[in-house]
Amino acid sequence: MRLNTVDTSAAVALLRSEAATRRGRRHKVNQDSHFAAPSHGLFTIADGMGGHREGDVASRATVHAISQLTNMPPSSHEARQIALEAKLNHVNHGLYAGFLALPEQDISGTTSLSLIISGSQASCIWAGDSRLYLLRQQQLFLISEDHADKAGRLTAAVGIHNTLQLDRRTLEMMPDDVFVLCTDGLLKGMDETTLARMATEGTSGLADRLVSRAVAGGSSDDITVITVWTETDAQPPEAGR
Repeated sequence: MRLNTVDTSAAVALLRSEAATRRGRRHKVNQDSHFAAPSHGLFTIADGMGGHREGDVASRATVHAISQLTNMPPSSHEARQIALEAKLNHVNHGLYAGFLALPEQDISGTTSLSLIISGSQASCIWAGDSRLYLLRQQQLFLISEDHADKAGRLTAAVGIHNTLQLDRRTLEMMPDDVFVLCTDGLLKGMDETTLARMATEGTSGLADRLVSRAVAGGSSDDITVITVWTETDAQPPEAGR
């Protein structure tokens, strides 16, 4: 678990995040990857596709590419989204080109889900079945929509097609919003009712508690969770400081 804290404005809003990950007990490597940069309002997770070639490599490449956005100069919320999508398309091209060069070695693919926060705007950009949840006023909302068929096979992911299908959703943040980014291993050990209840019990340590609960609930898959929320400092800074 990692906890980061950063001022999101010159006033008193604090953006906080935690991250936790655990390798599935039947897996040799953890094929999940993640990155959280509260100072840039950037959070991302990726779940390498099991049963195919080098899912862990695909997820790491995707997360690394997105992490490079922290080197961008200050820009608009829309520009940040466009830049993130460009990074994903670049990784997709590289992964799929590798498959075309050696098709006998199978595809190398990964889900990708990112949360970008700029001021009061929050945008989710995703491909695959990793999920973004929002806890608002004690109610849990699913912000993303799974790219998967009825049998659970992914219909969109980074690296599996020549053209990358991405979806984007933007919302206005409200005080006390809590975001939960997770790979599908989390929901293999708990249901959404349990997730909502645990999120209402407090944000401190939530990422670790969710992972532990999913493991106790029987999930044998890799699990990664990032939680993001804002808090207000009771003591605003003095004028002129």
